[in-house]
Amino acid sequence: MHKSIFFFFLLFNTFSHSQNTFTAIIKDSLANELLSGASAKINGTSNGSIADKEGKIIITNIPNGKQTIVFSYIGYEKLELEFSFPLIQAIPFIYMESANKEMAQVFVVGTRSNRSIAKIPTRVEVLTEEIDEAATMDPSKIAHLLTHSTGIQVQQTSATSNTANVRIQGLDGRYTQILKDGFPLYGGFSGSLSIMQIPPLDLRQIEYIKGGASTLYGGGAISGLINIISKEPTSDETILHVNGSHIGALDVNMFASRKYEKIGFTLLAQRNSHKAFDADKDGFSDLPELTKYNFNPKLVFYISDKNQLSIGGTFTSETRQGGDLKLLNNETPTASNFYKEKNEVSRITTQTKFDHNLSENQTLTFRNSFNFFDRTLLIMPTFLQGDYRFAGSQVSSFSELSYTSKKNKNVFISGLNFYSDDFKEKPLQSIVLRDEEIQTIGAFANYVFDIGQKISIESGLRGDYVFNQKIHILPRVSALFNWTNKLTTRIGGGLGYRNASIFNQEAELLGYQNVLPINRNTTYAEQSYGGNADIGYKFSITEKIWVNFNQMFFYTYLKNPLVLQANGSNFEFVNADGYTLSYGGETFFKLGFYDFVFFAGYTYTNATNHFNGTQSLLTLTPRHSLKGDLLYALPSKWRIGVDYELKSSQTLTNGYVTPTFWTYGAVVERYYKNFTFFGNVENIFNYRQTKVASLISGPNNTPQFTEVWAPLDGIVFNFGFKIKL
Repeated sequence: MHKSIFFFFLLFNTFSHSQNTFTAIIKDSLANELLSGASAKINGTSNGSIADKEGKIIITNIPNGKQTIVFSYIGYEKLELEFSFPLIQAIPFIYMESANKEMAQVFVVGTRSNRSIAKIPTRVEVLTEEIDEAATMDPSKIAHLLTHSTGIQVQQTSATSNTANVRIQGLDGRYTQILKDGFPLYGGFSGSLSIMQIPPLDLRQIEYIKGGASTLYGGGAISGLINIISKEPTSDETILHVNGSHIGALDVNMFASRKYEKIGFTLLAQRNSHKAFDADKDGFSDLPELTKYNFNPKLVFYISDKNQLSIGGTFTSETRQGGDLKLLNNETPTASNFYKEKNEVSRITTQTKFDHNLSENQTLTFRNSFNFFDRTLLIMPTFLQGDYRFAGSQVSSFSELSYTSKKNKNVFISGLNFYSDDFKEKPLQSIVLRDEEIQTIGAFANYVFDIGQKISIESGLRGDYVFNQKIHILPRVSALFNWTNKLTTRIGGGLGYRNASIFNQEAELLGYQNVLPINRNTTYAEQSYGGNADIGYKFSITEKIWVNFNQMFFYTYLKNPLVLQANGSNFEFVNADGYTLSYGGETFFKLGFYDFVFFAGYTYTNATNHFNGTQSLLTLTPRHSLKGDLLYALPSKWRIGVDYELKSSQTLTNGYVTPTFWTYGAVVERYYKNFTFFGNVENIFNYRQTKVASLISGPNNTPQFTEVWAPLDGIVFNFGFKIKL
């Protein structure tokens, strides 16, 4: 009897010592937030536990030996980890990754801090997956891609040649700064053609910073900044892309990427062409005749662990002409058929970037870019006057030396840069040449730091000296509040400026004819201040159903903006006596439901001029705008989407108020092995501006001064294929 009792206690003691306890805290791998409610279970058993409000999970009665623990949480990837019990050391934290693409870790380049989008105080919107869809719809330019963001409007500036600019939050396109990989390459004389010449096929992501962002890269970003990020040679890839449309487009594109041990390269080569197209049969082109070539190479040298050199370039040649179809068919101008607008453009850019790691947390970066842009604009506004030509060459350069220091999660960046923009008009028909030369030297500092786990602050200060003009001091501050891993708030604001220049939409409409050069003694830079605030909420209902909601408010005050006024028989840009005010809100909603994603974005914009004591609406600015899409994606098989857009009434220069209208589109992609076959239709119900009003306008009874507020080309079908070699 005593021996039996002794054996029982010995067995119990041995068994009890073979049971182990696992304790850890479960966190979000990106936001570092506690995941209360996450579950963990020993694989193959019912033994498990649920994380408490502190994210702490405790599993008891674990046998000795190798055991696999399965961690799960709604909206996160299932995690399986193997442990040997008894544990040699404690496991303090388990990090889980979000399963939602909306919450994936995307790093922002445009703010210079290279933080993830979820952790940057400055409000930044990033497009990634939309780039492939936009390349399907139009591989020749990024104009369609830019409209995917709420609050962005691509405004066509010519009814015949299809030039355009980007308006953010109601303000004119000249207040939007466009960068390529952080380089300012698309301002001045080249501005009206920029988004029509940048192809999407070699892009990795596009970043929007809405509101004043001049502190980051200098003058020009009063309403916002768009940074276009090209692909890096991180993998081997070759794509052949062929596209055509029923109205005469033909695009042939090739992209290649290779990476070796010490060197990598990317290369985009394309030819885009389009026949002149007259949708309303009025004898004038609604889409221009176009031939364009693009060649974009980039080399990356991985010199050592401390040094990396990147050298890239862009070579573009384009001929774009629209107007009377008889003239486009090389007929002789007559008193009844004379109007023509032609652009001949060549562009060469270079971009060089060298990174040197001083230590694990300190980096020295040198950047340099050159932009050589040559353009000849020909317009025949009247038969008696004949051709009028405006031509010139723009040479701009940008050089920057910056220092980056990282400590824990804090990032400090400072630097010096020099920007020059030199435009020389070719003396064709002008009596007074409109040459412009602007040189700016700037110094900046930007600091991103965390206050505990809930608050992040980004503060910046820039000082720009514009040679022979003035010094601009530009402070900027933003704050991010992480209330939970689902709920965030951002608030920020700053100052901005833009140097006075004749290269604005009003002068483009005139073909720069009789536009006087800027009088630097009486005309000064446009200046602004503004801010925005938003609240974002992301949550998952199940692993396959998630919601992303954001509500943002914006405000921009623009002091003494440039306006074009008559000066005898000429025109001159002067500073208005007053200000421009734009304020409103943007609502963003996205729902993921299994293989479906639904997006809706609404923008309310109240943009007004307050000149000489009177108030007027900004032209071509819808007060209400709604856009969105519904996408069905079955990996490696199908991608089907429909999109829609609503624009409320807009006021034109002549006081005419346009009607509200809807447009719709659809795209289908079918994947088969290395092939992708696609078809796309835009403006399904064929809504056209010319169904409401004629493009013919005064004073010459041509489309030259007609403002474009709705589609001109009507319904468009395009189709083609992509091959990944």
